[in-house]
Order: sequence, then C-alpha cells, then structure tokens
Amino acid sequence: MPYIGKISQAAPTINHQTSSFDATEELILLGKDHAFIKKDDRIIGIVCVDNLLEEYKSGDISTTTIEEFIEPLFFVNEYEYRSKAAEIMLVNNVEHIAVTNNAGEFVGIASLNHLKMEA
Repeated sequence: MPYIGKISQAAPTINHQTSSFDATEELILLGKDHAFIKKDDRIIGIVCVDNLLEEYKSGDISTTTIEEFIEPLFFVNEYEYRSKAAEIMLVNNVEHIAVTNNAGEFVGIASLNHLKMEA
C-alpha cells in the first residue's frame, strides 16, 4: 500500500486574517485546492478552495476572513500508509490532512477526494 506522501500536494500558507475573497483569489491564481493557515508564525489549520467557492456562490465573502472556514489541523508523516491517513480523517470528521516530513515540517496536504481518486 503506497504512502500518503505520494499523493499529498504542496500548499501555500495564508495569514488567518486574510479576507475570504482574497484567499479564494490567491488559491485560484496559484492553481491550488488547499492552503495552510498561519497565525503568529504557527500553522493552525487548513482551508479548502471548494468550501470558499461554495460560500461565494451564496453571498458576499469580502467581509469575512478565512478563519471562518478553517478545518482543524490533523497531520500524518509522509511515510505513513494512505489507510492510516484516511482513518485519521474519518475518525476526526475532516476532509483534509496535513502531511509532514520526518523533521515535522509541513510538506503538503492530502484529502479524502485524493484518496478516492487513487483507489
């Protein structure tokens, strides 16, 4: 069974006070699905562009910050099996998981959708 690091995708880091509109625009321009959210030099969560776009469809997001869309931060080592990453996401009811290297540095984000496509 392949490791989760093989399907994780590099992700930009966005400040927690960034407006939802600006974050959406940045992710679209970068061609990224997800971003790490940083507060006081610490990663505090993950945001998904699909969630931001869904909210955008239903109204004005220029006055909200991405803090309102942050998923809790759960992480797994890049050499962990995909099944372990899926288990962590399912048990914690999150769709995305941060992937770290052996030094504990964030190297990417994996999602349940990525796992389903690879199955």
